[in-house]
Amino acid sequence: MKDSFSPALPEPAEKEARPRWQDLPAPLVAEIENITGKVTQSDIAWGGYSPSACFRVTAADGRRFFIKGSHPGQTTHGAKALRQEVAAYQSLKFLKTCAPRFHGTVSFGDEDDWHLAVWDQVRGKTALPWTEEKARRVLELLAELHSGVARADVPELPHGRESNHVSDFFLGQRLWKRFERRDDSNRQDKFASLFEDTPQAAHWLEAHLPQLVALQEKVTQITEPEGVVHFDLRSDNILFDEDRDGRAVIVDWTDTCWGPVLFDVALFALCVAAESDIRPQSLLTAYEELSGCAFEDQAVAAVVATITGYFADNAWRDVPQQLPRLRWIQSLCLDAGLRWLTAEGIVPHPGRFRC
Repeated sequence: MKDSFSPALPEPAEKEARPRWQDLPAPLVAEIENITGKVTQSDIAWGGYSPSACFRVTAADGRRFFIKGSHPGQTTHGAKALRQEVAAYQSLKFLKTCAPRFHGTVSFGDEDDWHLAVWDQVRGKTALPWTEEKARRVLELLAELHSGVARADVPELPHGRESNHVSDFFLGQRLWKRFERRDDSNRQDKFASLFEDTPQAAHWLEAHLPQLVALQEKVTQITEPEGVVHFDLRSDNILFDEDRDGRAVIVDWTDTCWGPVLFDVALFALCVAAESDIRPQSLLTAYEELSGCAFEDQAVAAVVATITGYFADNAWRDVPQQLPRLRWIQSLCLDAGLRWLTAEGIVPHPGRFRC
């Protein structure tokens, strides 16, 4: 990766509105310290793009923990997402080999109040800046995970087609197809407004939308190879653990499901490309070499188009008040997906993004 890499759009200066450790109710801190021991140091953890409560804390005996969850400043969605992730840690045994150790949950108040979970804090490096060596370690973990966990090992894990949060990716609905609606010109216009040459981008969408929709519909035909799919392999969900010889560790298993592993490999490669000069095609090839499986070109095109369609259908939306960087990272991933499709000769790029 070049040291001079700069993203297609500058990162917003504002960060998410996250609570401070001092904001926690005293009874909640007492519950946490029943798990961790006396907390002597704490600070806000800033990885990720949600307004969740996120803390790194150190206990009196030197142990370090990561604590995250929902708080009164969030919606009920935050509490629901935490419940899903906790359920994954409680039922999926393989997480012991690829994720931080989970210690338990604490809560205070009703559904819209404080709900937190406690994990070991990973001691090591973050994913950024990406290097080919770091990316390869993640691919090694994915290849190991995909081959080492059988469907019979995780009968409780829903298939992606049955998961509310990711079913659109597997069923060929929404995403690019939402732009087909002739009565929804606002969506089409706002997508085009992401680009400096708005008329050119509008023409691009009209000209290439049928091809992108056709590719998206082909994902329903992709089945093998299937395995555990994390479905959110961004840099903020990946760490490299010094206590495991620099092994990649993956966090935030909220959307994990069973499905075609190509989704995880392509999404990871696309997200790395969004934040580095590493070509996503090279990561896909590296995974094939590590895993011994080969993906069909049409399957890759369908999955990349589908993932890109997700970012296309989100990047144009208004910036949520509590998530000032969300549309920024979605736009970077949209650009990476479009560049991948362009490099493969599938569609041309719509043009430069508007800063």
